Amino acid sequence: MEDYLEAIYCLQLQTGQVHSIDVAEYLKVSKPSVSGAMKALREKKLVVKEEDGVLHLTEEGKKLAEAVYEKHVFFQRMFTKLGVDEQVAGRDACLVEHAVSDEVFEKLKEKYSHVLENEDQ
Repeated sequence: MEDYLEAIYCLQLQTGQVHSIDVAEYLKVSKPSVSGAMKALREKKLVVKEEDGVLHLTEEGKKLAEAVYEKHVFFQRMFTKLGVDEQVAGRDACLVEHAVSDEVFEKLKEKYSHVLENEDQ
């Protein structure tokens, strides 16, 4: 479910309005998969679907999406900094973002954020 929240979040940043078809294309999954996921997310009150089909994250959905996105960006940048191919870094960041606990992530950020902050220098 986190991937769907993150996809909606990223698409909202890029385009402003998000429909189920956009999520399907972004995640490279079928429309029925998105439909099932959106139903589950609506039941958990993380997503709202307007009558015109536009998807919106609720406040709680947005918080979760931002947390997942922050982890993804951190790990992708860290892996890329280590010399990992960008596509591989993105794929592996997606795997790690779901597996790592918030506690471990916070410790990693404390320890290594300075490395990423100085990456352009």
